[in-house]
Amino acid sequence: MTAFPRAIPSVNWADVNLRLERSVSQSRSGNRLTNVVEFADPVWVVTLKTIPIRRAQFTEVEAWWHSLRGGLRTVLFRHPAWSGPRAHRDDLAPAQTVGTAVAIVNSNTVSATGLNAGLIISPGDYVTFFNGIHHMAYVTDTSGAGTTRTIEFEPAFPPGAAFNGAEVHFDLTGLIMRPVAGSFQKSGDILFQQASFDLMETRT
Repeated sequence: MTAFPRAIPSVNWADVNLRLERSVSQSRSGNRLTNVVEFADPVWVVTLKTIPIRRAQFTEVEAWWHSLRGGLRTVLFRHPAWSGPRAHRDDLAPAQTVGTAVAIVNSNTVSATGLNAGLIISPGDYVTFFNGIHHMAYVTDTSGAGTTRTIEFEPAFPPGAAFNGAEVHFDLTGLIMRPVAGSFQKSGDILFQQASFDLMETRT
């Protein structure tokens, strides 16, 4: 039987547009001041589009979509074109060691230990913190050497989240997502079709 959350379909993708969306309002006031308010947590959204595929494969993707029941069921999303840190694309071994978040410096800075001493982390790499909940983020800066590093990242942990002791993953980074209802689109002709759809991050 199918287990949920389930992986995205195993097809070739023409586009995987993963983006971090922020809910921010800006308003001007006197003395050239700009008031900025973030009124909801940042959320990851991804738009996926297959290459033109034959109808038999397209119907498999369509059946996968319907198995999610409009968002009642979840997806464990892992970026199909991003296997690990850019410095280790040819050898993922240093990124496959799972670290531990031993100190939460603040909501977007963590001290992690137990990492591979040869791991090279660059701004723009993805990191996932896992403590039963997936929190995926961009690395924005890093310091330290050897098996212990200080990692700055965005988005920050949500208020009240307890990620001290969480696993730290640079390989197979991922997060839980739900389909955006009504986003599934079909294009093409009788021989080849393309499917596109959107997924949105969810905590559960």
